[in-house]
Amino acid sequence: MDTVSARNSDAADPLFLPIQRDAYNREAALASLAYADPGFPPSAAGTLLAEPVNDELLRCVSNDAFTHVFPGDDHRYRADEFFSDIDAELARSPCFHLWAEIPLCRYRCHFCEFPILVLGHDHKQGEALARRWVDANIREAGGWLEAVPALRSTPVGEFCLFGGTPTAIPTAELARLFEFYRTHFAFTDQTELRVEGSPDTLTPETLGALRGLGFSTLTFGVQSFDDELLALANRRHTTVQAEAAITEARRAGFTRVDGDLVWGLPGQRVAGFVADVERMIALGFDTVVAMKLHLRSPSEVDSAVGNVRPAAWEQRAGQEAVARRGYRWPSLGEQYQMREAAVERLGRSGYHEHPTTYFPSQRVGVTKWRALNLDQDKQYPQVGIGLGGYTWSSRSEAQTTANPADYMEAVAAGRIPLESVTQISPDSRSRRAVRMALSTCQPVREDEHRRRFPDSPLLAGRFGQVFNSLQERGLMRVDRSRGVVALTELGATLIEAIINTEI
Repeated sequence: MDTVSARNSDAADPLFLPIQRDAYNREAALASLAYADPGFPPSAAGTLLAEPVNDELLRCVSNDAFTHVFPGDDHRYRADEFFSDIDAELARSPCFHLWAEIPLCRYRCHFCEFPILVLGHDHKQGEALARRWVDANIREAGGWLEAVPALRSTPVGEFCLFGGTPTAIPTAELARLFEFYRTHFAFTDQTELRVEGSPDTLTPETLGALRGLGFSTLTFGVQSFDDELLALANRRHTTVQAEAAITEARRAGFTRVDGDLVWGLPGQRVAGFVADVERMIALGFDTVVAMKLHLRSPSEVDSAVGNVRPAAWEQRAGQEAVARRGYRWPSLGEQYQMREAAVERLGRSGYHEHPTTYFPSQRVGVTKWRALNLDQDKQYPQVGIGLGGYTWSSRSEAQTTANPADYMEAVAAGRIPLESVTQISPDSRSRRAVRMALSTCQPVREDEHRRRFPDSPLLAGRFGQVFNSLQERGLMRVDRSRGVVALTELGATLIEAIINTEI
C-alpha cells in the first residue's frame, strides 16, 4: 500500500498548512490548488475553483468551514418557545431521530472536535465516571420528557448511542442507559438501533452484549489503514483491529456496519487514501463515510457543534508541530484528487453519495438517521440528549452546553442544560430546508418545496437566480420542465462551500 509519509517526500515540497486564518490570500490558495500528485488526473474541482467567478467558494474551502448543523437566525428566542415548537412538530411527525450522547473516550484524537472527557487508566475511576455520566444523561432525558410531552408518544425512527465512544464504557452501563430510553420513549418494531464505537473497544463481548440489547447497526471510525498515520493522529487502534472489528460485528449479527475514513491527513498521499477506500469496499462496509479533515475550530463558526477546547490540530501550533516532524499537509489540489478518485472507485463498486460524505451501498440503501433529518420529503426533528447535544425542529433549534462543569451543574439543579436557543425566522425556513435538501446530493423538487412553502418558489426569485448561476458554472443542472434541480458531481464535491456561501 502506497502510504509513504512526508518524511520521505521531497524536501523542496511547499508547506501547506490546512487553514488560512489570517486575511484571505488568493495567491496562496491557488498555489495549494495547483500542487497535485502527478500520478493521478488533475482535480476537476481544483480547475473550477481557480476561476475568478468562484472566488467565494475558494475562500470558503481555504478557510475550512464545515457544515453539519444549519443554524437559526434569531437569538432572542426563549427556551419555553423552543420546547413548544418541538413538541408541536413531534406531535405531527411520523417519527424523529433520537441521540443519547455519552462524552467519554479512552483518548482524544488530535483532530477531534467533539466535547469529550478521557477515561484514564484507572479502571475503578473509569467505571465511576461512566456511572456519573449515565446518571446525568438519564436525568437530563427525564427533563426533556417533562418539557416536551410528545417525546413519550412520537415513534423513534432511529436511536443512536453516540459519544465520545460509548463502547468504551462498561456494557452494564450501556444496558442501563438503553433500558431507560426503551421504557420511556416510543420505541417500535421499526425503530433502528445504532451504536458508535472505535475498533479498539469493539471486542466480541461488547458486540455480543449490544446485539443482545437489539442493536443492529454499527458505525466506527477507521480513519486510515496506515498505522503510522493513525499513531500521528493519536488513534490507539491498529489496522488489524479495524479489520477484525467488521468481521466480529458480522459474526455477532450486526446487519449494517458503516465505517469512516478521513482524507487530508498529514503525511497522506492520494494513492494511500484511494487504497483505504478500496480496502473498505473489499471488507464489505455497508456505508463508506469519506470525510475531509476539517480543522477550523467550531468555536470560530456557526455551522458546527464542537468542544470548548480546540483540538491539537485545530491550533496553528499543533499544525506546525506536525510539519516539523516531517509530515507534509496535503495541498488542496491533492485533497480534491483524493476525493475524486475515491468517488470514482466507490461508484464503480455500487456505492452512491447520499448525503454528502456518506456513500451507502445500493444493496442496503441510505443510512436511516441522515434520511430522516435531511431528505427533502422528511426533515423530521432531531433530539440530542447529552453534553454538546443538538436539537432542532423546522422552527427553532437548541444547543446543549459543551462545558462539562456547566452541564453537570445544570442537570444537578434539574435544568435542561441548554447553552443557546435560536429561532429560524419565517423568511429563513425555506432557505434552510433547501440547504438541507441539497446536502443530500439528491435532486430537489419544486412540487415538494411548494407543498411545504407555498409562497417560496424554488425555480424563481432568490433561489432561481442562485441556481442559474450554479448551472452556468457547472455545479448544478436545472430542469424547469420537470421542476427539478440537481447537483453535478462537481457540485456534490463542493456542496459544503455552496451552502455556506451561495444559498
